[in-house]
Amino acid sequence: HEIRNPLGSIKGAAQYLKTEAVTEEQNKMFDVIIEEVNRLNAVVSQFLDYARPYTLKLKTQNINALISRAVSIIATNELAGRISLVRELSEDLPDVEVDEQQFLQVILNIALNAIESMPGGGSLTLRTTKIETSAGNAVGITIRDTGHGISKESLKNIFKPFYTTKERGAGLGLAICQKIIKEHGGMIRVKSIPGQGSVFFIRLNTVN
Repeated sequence: HEIRNPLGSIKGAAQYLKTEAVTEEQNKMFDVIIEEVNRLNAVVSQFLDYARPYTLKLKTQNINALISRAVSIIATNELAGRISLVRELSEDLPDVEVDEQQFLQVILNIALNAIESMPGGGSLTLRTTKIETSAGNAVGITIRDTGHGISKESLKNIFKPFYTTKERGAGLGLAICQKIIKEHGGMIRVKSIPGQGSVFFIRLNTVN
């Protein structure tokens, strides 16, 4: 509140003053203020998401339904206009226990990062598989893009809090994703080839 309340006041004042703007230059200046306040608000939200202890609201479900919901949301993003969205969902998946909203946040975060890595277009594939091992069954979720890839140096740090290669951003998105997956008792890893694309792999234990 100590940060968000002043930000809200600044945004409100800028929006009011914008209605009184006389020149196009003044109008643009107020737009910049409003945009930057929104960005700072988003950064504060990320800090809170990372610091806040999670209380999982677990629900037994088939992960394919959640992936399909994520694809529908991704398709509405204006950046996805040049992207081919591909679903390869296994039909024989066992159920998993997930917090729907938090896990959806994970999928959307990774997918939107992937889309940003393909400004000229490309392919984003979301795939689910059943994993059978001596330790028990699990469900695998793969998110693959054909973007510019991630360097070896960045791969070492990609899940570390506050690490980012973007000009804007707090570097908490993937750290939050990893934290949510660990809270679910799962794991996440990534492979990438610069210039060819990246693959994020998530593993979740099944209910039985």
